[in-house]
Amino acid sequence: MTKVTEGGISHGVQDVGKSNLEFPILAKAFVRQDSVHDFISSDSDADFIALSGSKSNVVTLELNSKFMVVDPWPYFVAILDSNAAETRPLDVLANKVNLVAIYDSCDVLESQQLALDPAYTAVCSVAVPPARLICVKRAPKPMANGNLLLGSLNTYGSLSLINKPAEYSRWNPLEGLNIAETLRDTLLPEVNIAKIKDFKNYQEYINPAWITMFAWLPDDSSTTGQHVLVLGTASGSLWLLTISADVKTLLSHQETKTSLGRICHIQAFKDLLLVGDSNGLIHLYQLPEKGSKAPVLVKPLWEKADRMGLQMAVITECPIKECYYITCCKAAHLLTWSMPRTGNTECLKARIYVGGMKITGLCSLGNSSYAAGTSGSYLHRVQIIHENNQLSLQMQSIAMGVLQDFQVMGLNSSRHKNLMTLFLYRNKEYMSESVSQKNQLLMQVLKVGNQDPLAQLISHLKSNNPMNHYTDLLAELRLHVFAEENWQRYMDYGPLDSFQFTDSATESQLQQLQIKFHVLQYVLRLQSSHLQLTVHIQKSQDELQLLLAMLNITHIRLRLNFIGSFSKRTPFQEQATKCLLEEAHRLMNKVKANFTDKHALGSTANAFVQQVGNHIQLLHKNLGIPVIANPQEKLVHRCSVSFVEISPSLERRYCSLCDRQILFEMENLRELYESGRYLNCPVCHGSFAAEMLNA
Repeated sequence: MTKVTEGGISHGVQDVGKSNLEFPILAKAFVRQDSVHDFISSDSDADFIALSGSKSNVVTLELNSKFMVVDPWPYFVAILDSNAAETRPLDVLANKVNLVAIYDSCDVLESQQLALDPAYTAVCSVAVPPARLICVKRAPKPMANGNLLLGSLNTYGSLSLINKPAEYSRWNPLEGLNIAETLRDTLLPEVNIAKIKDFKNYQEYINPAWITMFAWLPDDSSTTGQHVLVLGTASGSLWLLTISADVKTLLSHQETKTSLGRICHIQAFKDLLLVGDSNGLIHLYQLPEKGSKAPVLVKPLWEKADRMGLQMAVITECPIKECYYITCCKAAHLLTWSMPRTGNTECLKARIYVGGMKITGLCSLGNSSYAAGTSGSYLHRVQIIHENNQLSLQMQSIAMGVLQDFQVMGLNSSRHKNLMTLFLYRNKEYMSESVSQKNQLLMQVLKVGNQDPLAQLISHLKSNNPMNHYTDLLAELRLHVFAEENWQRYMDYGPLDSFQFTDSATESQLQQLQIKFHVLQYVLRLQSSHLQLTVHIQKSQDELQLLLAMLNITHIRLRLNFIGSFSKRTPFQEQATKCLLEEAHRLMNKVKANFTDKHALGSTANAFVQQVGNHIQLLHKNLGIPVIANPQEKLVHRCSVSFVEISPSLERRYCSLCDRQILFEMENLRELYESGRYLNCPVCHGSFAAEMLNA
């Protein structure tokens, strides 16, 4: 085990001899947090961050690529105002026993511990201490109605479930299933109150019903379904609760009693469960894939009761070494274990002293690297060196001038590790001139690495993944365009005359056009916001009009080619075939009318119409549909996938990125695609969302 002592480190920093790293700042903002404590970003799930630095208000950040030039902040902020008094589920139990008699029977240490116990003070104190958030975590899957699901836990053991549609600014409490009350009244056995006479009996009575931490089990499936919630209690038990998709019914439950004390940390990664207690112990559990869901102890990672409860950990998977890297914070030390995925290979471990008194921020920058911030205003990159069956850690400073006046309070990395969000708090009293400034948390979005976001997007984009999966790459690309960094390069990207349509349409060509659409949209936003660039707007708007025709006709050709592979077509396929062909002719007629020979894009437009026109005529012949060269122009809403007319309704399904509407009946649209294909917007490649009456 590699150990580094504080005496061997200059100013708490151990470098590997290289120059300091630089992470450029792309965006800044502030958020209100009135109870700032370590690890303010209590939960980060790819492009979603939930903050726990408030006494009661829940604040979440959703990464998006829809921000404006005048306010280039890539996160959408949503809050839940918890002004109403939070329920205290333990009060019901505490009121059933004689707390005065129990206090009188305590020795000195027990009486001190009881006097600080929230369940005791909530009942016996004249002024009840306000509840404070412990953690806030998002469920990996949406609810049955498409809403995001969030859980928030406070110091009194109250676990609240809240929900909201994506990109809405307010969270709303869910009525119905109360997790804490269900555990207290239904799942736990009844206790004989007459036998509770001393402090030990009181703890055995209260602790099993006291939820001290929770986590959601990961689920990578794209469909909505059940949610699995893991609860940790003050008695050291783990509860696995399976909840229905609408979060109204508890479907099953299972308790696993562990050798741990009061559980203070639970982290789920694939089939692994990392659990820590307030005594400082850390255990690693595994969940079987099938059958019983009871966690199985894999390895006690830390058995020394140092009273430093685990606050932050990161688990990553390295496909090259075929192992998991588990990194935990202990004061100012990072402890790392390599856990093999299969076989009986030895578990390796390493340790490094980061500097200062305590690590206050940790996130992964890759499979084997991390960013770590300290209360002493240092920021480092830590690299895992795994060679010759040995594990070691190397550290390199990240240069940040702002850290002279601020200390790190949280770190989060995006899905593709191209962006890192840094949370900072003023460390000098004179900098907080008012109460509002004292409760402000500075947020900065930093660029990680030197990779070009456009090149990354081109290499990562897959037909079965919606563009929402690449929000961090889109956000960085938009920030670069808005910062006018080599913006001429983006204006010249993917000239329309470089696209050829003589051959059959392909998914690859459609994706290239979709990326061009996003880049051109960002350029148009920039041009419309800067007076000196407005001269370019008309050119870009004409280019966008022709690009949309190219996108839609390429999509139409792909769908008609697929429908033509069937010897017998369904009624909806027949209807969609006619609508797709009519829309193709409408688009070609518009292009011919708007882009004459004198237009700058006239030659490109004419070549496009001639190339696709021949293929459309061939599709008419193969599909047996008569040619209607001039279909009627009607001002009606058409589905952007099938171009079938959409009937007026209070419910709608639309693209979550560009807001284009489609038919609400997804099962009909799936008839136009291969089996198992994920449906994306044909224009921007975004995923579809729904607005329903019961949402």
